[in-house]
Amino acid sequence: MATQLPKRLSAGLVVLGAVVVLAVLADGVVIATHLRAGIHTSLPPSAQVQTKEPGQHPCNHGFYVSQAAHAKKGGAYVSQIAKSGLGKNGVCSAPLPAPAATTRDRTEQSDA
Repeated sequence: MATQLPKRLSAGLVVLGAVVVLAVLADGVVIATHLRAGIHTSLPPSAQVQTKEPGQHPCNHGFYVSQAAHAKKGGAYVSQIAKSGLGKNGVCSAPLPAPAATTRDRTEQSDA
């Protein structure tokens, strides 16, 4: 014999069904809100991608550190540039500074 469904639903089952329906509706509202908010969100000016011509370097701090490494003036020089603020404001018009004199360089100059 086939099992028959009860003709009346219990109060607990009705409450459980209502909770599930409300949870699904709330989920839908959250998803719709996130999707709509993503459409109107714009990046702050500092995070926006700068327009550049093909083949042009990005204008940032990494550009200066890379240039210092390619100059082959030693790790201390690259470290000096990496610790500086060059390019952190998005402007790459400043030239690379000369290497700072180390303690060893100063002693060799005084001996001469």
